[in-house]
Amino acid sequence: MEGLPNIDLLEALLENYMFDIDGAIAVAICDRDGFIIASNSKEKAGKESDSVMGAISAFLDIYIDRIKNEFQTQSNFFNITSLQDKKFAYCSMGSHSILTTIADPTTSNLELRIYSEYIAGKVELVLEGFDNVSTEIPEIIRVLSKRREGKLPKGQFTSKLILTGDFQVGKTSLIKRFVENMFSDSYISTLGVEISKKTVIMDEDTEINFVLWDIGGQISTMAPYRHRFYEGASAAFIVIDRTRQDNLESVKKWYKEILESVSRNIPVVIVGNKSDLQEKVVISEEEIKVIARELDFHYILTSAKTGENVNEAFLYIAYRFIEKI
Repeated sequence: MEGLPNIDLLEALLENYMFDIDGAIAVAICDRDGFIIASNSKEKAGKESDSVMGAISAFLDIYIDRIKNEFQTQSNFFNITSLQDKKFAYCSMGSHSILTTIADPTTSNLELRIYSEYIAGKVELVLEGFDNVSTEIPEIIRVLSKRREGKLPKGQFTSKLILTGDFQVGKTSLIKRFVENMFSDSYISTLGVEISKKTVIMDEDTEINFVLWDIGGQISTMAPYRHRFYEGASAAFIVIDRTRQDNLESVKKWYKEILESVSRNIPVVIVGNKSDLQEKVVISEEEIKVIARELDFHYILTSAKTGENVNEAFLYIAYRFIEKI
């Protein structure tokens, strides 16, 4: 972590988090030693607010050593502890911070997990010095958090996910970020198709082996051959570059190809990539939302460069896939 964190961004993230989860009472971001960096509560001022934040501080004092001992070698973790009439959830998605939430006992564990992991990931980006981090919570996160709770099917499952879209939209970079957590500024056009694999552990008994098909974006030259790459797909991303206006118009072309090549109905997500290039963005979120609603898709705004919302996009597909088993 370099320099002072952008407290305004952190507070905006916490404000949206508290607004979205009805059962959340208070939330705090602390460092790995338990020092609170930013916080928010439903009681904005007065003795009740002091009492709630005091409860978080007391919880951290009690559990910080346990957290260090249990998760000292892990940068990512999530845990829920019930104490009397409250739930305490603590979550980390990197080496800099722990997100701690006090919630009503009726709050869904799944909702707490989905939101905690999402917000904790954003916090890590802010603490790493990225100032272009969006504080808005994507619709996909809300959908995931409201899905029916219950045991996931046990076993190892394989899902073929195809990534389509024009050339140079960042399909390869998204896969590299997801699979290897890396980003490269250099660009080599994908000719035909490249296949990658990544295992996602949903819980201790459930794994999804993603087979990721990165399909070349040369619409005219590769069109006669692409249909064979689509066969057997269980989900698809249509990736667009938000700095190129013509990319929005190509969404329907790519969807038409998918419909012509995949016999069953599969989840499709519009991925608005390169969202970190705020000064160059010409496709607004509202424009993406309009076409997503028209086609009955979900959408998400990503940055392969910073990693923002990349894991969340793939996680959404993982849950959609596992629900159909």
